[in-house]
Amino acid sequence: MATLSVLSDRLRYEIGDIPKSFVYTFTADGTTNRFLVPYSPLDGANLVITKNGINISDDVEVEEATGYIVFDTVPEDGDDIIVAGNYFKYFTTREIEHYVSTAFTEHSLNHTDSYGRTMTISNLPGVEEYPVVVHASVLALYALANDAAFDINVFAPDGVTIPRSERYQQLMQMAQARQAQYRELCSQLGIGMYKIDVFSVRRISKTTNRYVPIYQPMEVDDRSTPIRVYVPIPTYGGTQPEVTALVQDLYIYEGDDYTFNVVFDFELDTYTPTAEIRQMPGSSALITSFTITKPDVGTGDGAGLRTLQLDLNEDQTRMLPGTSYYDIQMVDADGVTKTYVTGKIFKTKEVTTE
Repeated sequence: MATLSVLSDRLRYEIGDIPKSFVYTFTADGTTNRFLVPYSPLDGANLVITKNGINISDDVEVEEATGYIVFDTVPEDGDDIIVAGNYFKYFTTREIEHYVSTAFTEHSLNHTDSYGRTMTISNLPGVEEYPVVVHASVLALYALANDAAFDINVFAPDGVTIPRSERYQQLMQMAQARQAQYRELCSQLGIGMYKIDVFSVRRISKTTNRYVPIYQPMEVDDRSTPIRVYVPIPTYGGTQPEVTALVQDLYIYEGDDYTFNVVFDFELDTYTPTAEIRQMPGSSALITSFTITKPDVGTGDGAGLRTLQLDLNEDQTRMLPGTSYYDIQMVDADGVTKTYVTGKIFKTKEVTTE
C-alpha cells in the first residue's frame, strides 16, 4: 500500500535530493534567540537540538527553507548548542509532499477502480506508483527551472564567460524527457492522464437504466458457474461532491461476523449514535442497522470515551447486496443531528456455507 511518505522518499531519489546528515555546534551569546544553521533546507521533523546536553527540540521552531532555528527563550551567554539532523539539496518535506499530492491528483482525475471507488493514495495500484513519482519529478524540475530562469550569463572584462543560462536549458530538457517517460508509461499501461480507454460495449436496460451484467466467455462443455466481469464504470464527466464527514469504505465477507471501531476526537457521553445500511443514499428501504456499543478500551488517553464499536452478525452480512451505503449519525444533547462517517460497503460472496 502506497503512502505519501513512501512516494515522497522515492521522488527525492528520482531527482537526487537525498538527505545528508550534519552536526553543527555553536555557543549562544545571550542576545538573540534566532540562529542560522549553515545547512538548508532542513528536515525539521527529525532535527535534534540540545542545549548544554539537554534535548530541547520541542521548544525550538525550525524554518526549514531558510535554515534558521528560533528558541522560545533567549539562551544564556555561553550555552552550548548542538544541532544534528538531515538537510536536503533542493526541497523541504512540505514541498516534496505538495508535488506528490499534485501529481497524484492529476494522474487519478476521473479514474476509479473496478469497484467504482474514487482513487486514493492508499488504494493506488503498485504498478501506478512509479508513474506518479515520474510525474511528480516533472513538477519538481519545472520549479527548479523557474528558479534558474532568473540567472543571467556573466561576461568578465578579460573575456571569460559563465553561461549560467545553461542550467535552465538542462533542467527544461530533463523535465521534457521525464514528461515523455510519463506519457509512454501511461500509454502502454493504460493509466493516468495519457490513458487509452478501451471500453466494452455494454447494454443499458431501458426500463431500469442499469448496466446489463457481462460474463466471461466459456467453452461449450464448461458447466461451471459463470464468472462475472466487473468493468470500470465511466464517470461521464461527473465529479464526486466533497463531504465534511470522514469517508471510510468497508469490505465485508458474506456470512462472517463483522466488527470495526471508530475513534473520534471528542468524548461521546452526551451523544446518541445510529448507523444504518441502505441500498442507495436516500433510499426508503432499510437493509439493516449496525449494533453500536461504546467499548471499554484505552487507559489514560481517554480513547474508551471516544470510541464506537459497530457490529454485524452473520445473518446481517448475508442479507447485504454486493454494494451498499452506510453512515454514522449522532444526536447531541441539544438534539442536533450530524453525520460524522459515511461510505460504501463492498461484500464478497462466501464459498463455504453451513
